[in-house]
Amino acid sequence: MKSMTPHRQLLAEYAEKGSQEAFHELVKLYIGMVHSAALRLVDGDIHHAQDITQTVFADLARHAHAVSREATLGGWLHRRTCHVAASVMRSERRRRKRERQAAEMKTLRESPNEALAQIAPVLDEAINELNFHDRNAILLRFFEHCDLRTIGEALGSNEDAAQKRVSRALEKLRVLLVRRGIVLSGTALALALGSGAASAAPVELTVGISASAMAAAQPGKGLGLISKIIIMTKTKATVIAAISGVILAGGGTTLVVLNHEKDYAAEYTPPANPDPQKILQEAQADTKAGRYEAALAKHVWFQENALKYNPALVGVRSSFALSYFGDLAGKYPPAMKKLKSMRNEAEETIRQKDVELKTGALAFSQFAVINRTLKENDKTVEEFIWLDSHNPALAKSAFPFADSDLIKAKEYKVYGRYIDPDRSYAQMLQTFKVTSRLRQSSPIPQAREFPQKRFANHAATLVALLAVNDRKADADRIATEAAKEWNDPAFSAELEAARNGIVPEPWP
Repeated sequence: MKSMTPHRQLLAEYAEKGSQEAFHELVKLYIGMVHSAALRLVDGDIHHAQDITQTVFADLARHAHAVSREATLGGWLHRRTCHVAASVMRSERRRRKRERQAAEMKTLRESPNEALAQIAPVLDEAINELNFHDRNAILLRFFEHCDLRTIGEALGSNEDAAQKRVSRALEKLRVLLVRRGIVLSGTALALALGSGAASAAPVELTVGISASAMAAAQPGKGLGLISKIIIMTKTKATVIAAISGVILAGGGTTLVVLNHEKDYAAEYTPPANPDPQKILQEAQADTKAGRYEAALAKHVWFQENALKYNPALVGVRSSFALSYFGDLAGKYPPAMKKLKSMRNEAEETIRQKDVELKTGALAFSQFAVINRTLKENDKTVEEFIWLDSHNPALAKSAFPFADSDLIKAKEYKVYGRYIDPDRSYAQMLQTFKVTSRLRQSSPIPQAREFPQKRFANHAATLVALLAVNDRKADADRIATEAAKEWNDPAFSAELEAARNGIVPEPWP
């Protein structure tokens, strides 16, 4: 019978008796081998290597009985290290891919109006070159904001066929734009079209055109006076009329339009198994169509219920959805009242004693977005300064939602307590590379220059804030790296000024 080595005796003692001393000795004997292998396998990433080492020895503890039958303990540990490291690296690659895609999508979503302005001069000409079905698919989807089922019915097909038709039509339109010197990805083009290819006309123009057209169609007859409409609210009868008079051609009749306000949102009953994203899209469509009360009810439902059905919408809820809510608030006073009420509730959550970091950070992001929508960014700054004094841990989590407002308010010292220069620079560099790639073929000089100018401003601002907060080594390092990305005399001069603590004007 083969005698056991001292190492295997220690493992057997742990496996049979649960001896902590024996297992501790095993860790001491093999940790150097495992950690060194892990470091090699993850390209020297110390944090990943430590996590892998911990996982391998945890696996050894769990599977000690099975491992005791192995011929070589060192061989088992090495194979396990390779297996865990491979899994970690696969996860890391997927994470980096997701972050890269998210950054690209964020960049695209931040500037759809710029893309629309870029294609506007030739958009309608290109659309007219599409065949009958493709042209109608584009117009129905992006100009009339129809859902896929409606498009399918209009084109004599089903929802799946409509999806394919829209995708093919969008790609054909993209190719036609490329021929005109405008290069956009299919996603960028879709976002640009969705951002406002068919924007609302002024209300007074709508009323005037309607009246004039109907009068022209029925000369001499004119239109009767529209009856006044009184809407009873749940709490009181209120009539708030905004009256605009339009003299009809040949009729001499005054057209009276009555609008009313309500101090509450209509109840919204979602369908079974609701899709929060679809409901948000419906709210946008209601806003564009002037169905403000319905839009408000759906926005309120989305804010209160979306995460129950899809927790992944946390970012959408606190950014895009609130931005759309703000668009409605600018047109409909009850929505403005509700938006401010939501801000007050968010502030109460932020200031709760012992509020969880995740809950507090989510509330602060909502608070900041609402303030940005209402152009009351000073409230965000005031709230962050309060957090800095009363809850620094939450302030650290909330910092990404307040950083730009702190800069504009010149709260440089407060900003400096939470700044992470490497992370901030990595994000701005990634955005710079993505937008540069998207705009390199643009025929519009301003569009091609935009990424460089924004990167220059953001990099110089970061360098200056580091200098102001007495972090000269970090400031010099970031400035040197930024100068390598864009070799431009004006940018070099801006970086030099930033090293001396001169903060440039914020990017508009």
